[in-house]
Amino acid sequence: MTSTAKWLRAGVLALAALQTLVSVWQYAFTRSFFDDFPTVRLDPPYNEHLLSDVGGLGLALAAMLIYAAAVMERRVVLLALTGYVIYAGTHFLFHVRHFDHFSLRDAIGVGTGLGLEWALALVLLYVAWRHHRAS
Repeated sequence: MTSTAKWLRAGVLALAALQTLVSVWQYAFTRSFFDDFPTVRLDPPYNEHLLSDVGGLGLALAAMLIYAAAVMERRVVLLALTGYVIYAGTHFLFHVRHFDHFSLRDAIGVGTGLGLEWALALVLLYVAWRHHRAS
């Protein structure tokens, strides 16, 4: 395996780890996620069904990323990263348009964190596309 493929696998696994952590929290401990995750309390009222569904979808996305990192097959990696880019991008764009009740610190933290997550996914998608095109 080339060094690019190793870095690509590590990046995909990092996204999978972050997605798994948040999704397990959302799915298994919905009330705790709503009450304790920074800035979620600023969203509309608690809805266990919605949080559980979102957590389950996040776990499905994490499973796709883990599988992609395990097999490193061109189409699987590109598909998993494309799905993640869409998710991370829409999540980021929603939040940067809804900072009305956020403190400046929370807005910067959420915007920066979600923006970096989306940027990492975009970079990994580009690297995967270039790597698989070259091989």
